[in-house]
Amino acid sequence: MKKVLLPLDGSTRSLRTIEMVKQLYPNQDVEITLLMVLPDPTPFETPSERDRMQRKAEREQATFAQLLEGWPVKTVLLRGNPGPEIVQFAREKGFHALAMTRSTRGTLQRLGSVASYVVKT
Repeated sequence: MKKVLLPLDGSTRSLRTIEMVKQLYPNQDVEITLLMVLPDPTPFETPSERDRMQRKAEREQATFAQLLEGWPVKTVLLRGNPGPEIVQFAREKGFHALAMTRSTRGTLQRLGSVASYVVKT
């Protein structure tokens, strides 16, 4: 069984990655992990703001997991710097594939900073 990691940022771009994974991997051949990395808390964040941010991320993960109904899905929520956290998690857990979206900012098709970090590392 293939293990596929989908790092998500809560954007609508992530939906395209989910659809691509569904097309590439039959549900009986894959285990999908949806990973979201929240930024480390700042000194200015209150505990209630951190809790609100975590609840929002958990709701987004649940919504994305529903789009993969019929596929085995796990959700993981981490805190830290997204690029390094994604790379470390992928290495520790031994994923076979990692699917991410590119940045859609600007007129040129290019990778965003997190995707660039993951590809280069």
